[in-house]
Amino acid sequence: MSLLSDDVISDAIVEQVGADQAIEATGPDAVGEEPEPELAQVAEPEQQWVDHVVARGESLAKIFSAQSLEPALLHRIVNASEQGKTLANIRPGQKFRFLFDDQRELVRMELQRSRVDSVRVAITDDAVTIEEVSKDVEKRVATATGVIESSLFVDGQAAGLSDGKIMELAEIFGWDIDFALEIRAGDSFRVLFEEHYLDDEKLRDGPILAAEFTTRGTTYRAVRFEDSNGDIGYFDADGQSKRRAFIRTPIKFARVSSRYNPRRWHPILKKWRSHKGVDYAAPKGTPVKATGDGRIIFRGVKSGYGNVVIIEHASKYTTLYAHLNGFSKRAATGKRVKQGQVIGYVGKTGLASGPHLHYEFRVAGQHRDPLKVKLPKSLALPKSEIAAFHKVTAPLLAQLDAIADSTMVASASTTLPR
Repeated sequence: MSLLSDDVISDAIVEQVGADQAIEATGPDAVGEEPEPELAQVAEPEQQWVDHVVARGESLAKIFSAQSLEPALLHRIVNASEQGKTLANIRPGQKFRFLFDDQRELVRMELQRSRVDSVRVAITDDAVTIEEVSKDVEKRVATATGVIESSLFVDGQAAGLSDGKIMELAEIFGWDIDFALEIRAGDSFRVLFEEHYLDDEKLRDGPILAAEFTTRGTTYRAVRFEDSNGDIGYFDADGQSKRRAFIRTPIKFARVSSRYNPRRWHPILKKWRSHKGVDYAAPKGTPVKATGDGRIIFRGVKSGYGNVVIIEHASKYTTLYAHLNGFSKRAATGKRVKQGQVIGYVGKTGLASGPHLHYEFRVAGQHRDPLKVKLPKSLALPKSEIAAFHKVTAPLLAQLDAIADSTMVASASTTLPR
């Protein structure tokens, strides 16, 4: 039998106690750093976007019904604010986006009116929040120049102008130039205009900023200016408005088939007769526009004129538009019309051998040649606007002067909020 010494026994006891303490220190009640608790994985509620493109004839109520949304929710959204009411103003091709939660409750909605403008709606149990959002559009300044060889449309397109820009150019100079009659080969133009881009992709053309047109050796210039009241117009370099009380012609780009003539052979009556106006040949249905602001004093049938509209303008002027195929619904007797407003459509009613517009211009009851009559002068900017006018327009006119060739070039680029 072997006996152990007291020292050996003591060492064994100490070793065992240390081991027990070490075990206790790592147990669940140990003081010190606790282990990370295991977190339960909480699933996010599933949400789903549903897109809907507005079809022709669809209403907001019909779209909500197609998404199984209650009329009460539509009423709540539309009446949440003034912006909510605008949601009912939708057009075919616009897109709605609906965000539903896992219970298929609507939590968000977005109406994409265009690539730039949208309306966003957030819906909770307590509130409906609506905001209108517009993306920043980059505005670039572009230039175009050309010489008339064939026509304004053909040569304008060759210079890089869209049809819309060509029409805009003709409207700006419509008080100075009769584009149906006065354009000749060798005439020239220069145009400074905006182009709008989003994400480096062209969205659309912006307005003409400045332009120049030279015809028969005479140069006309126009520059765009917005005054302190927010009114926008085109002016010459001195601040004289390009807009006058009358435009020269009621039809754009029509051919003059018969001029003002005190003694003309009538093709139907077969006799010499005074022709107290100008005839513009144009296809049946071509829109006819009022040449000045005024009030319609007659609309109906008048002997050889056929369907006719007569407008009384301020002071002593009246204009007459005859042989119309039909009238605009907005052009009733007694109604006021604005310059450029459509009042009827080209036809061949009355004594007319073919579709055309007969146009007369009278001063104090006396007939005048519409192509030669001296028109009332335009108005100038108020003196209070002149300093701001020159500050804004001088750089634009300088850029117009710098245009040197017929290639459209992006000459400046600025990113501005819409």
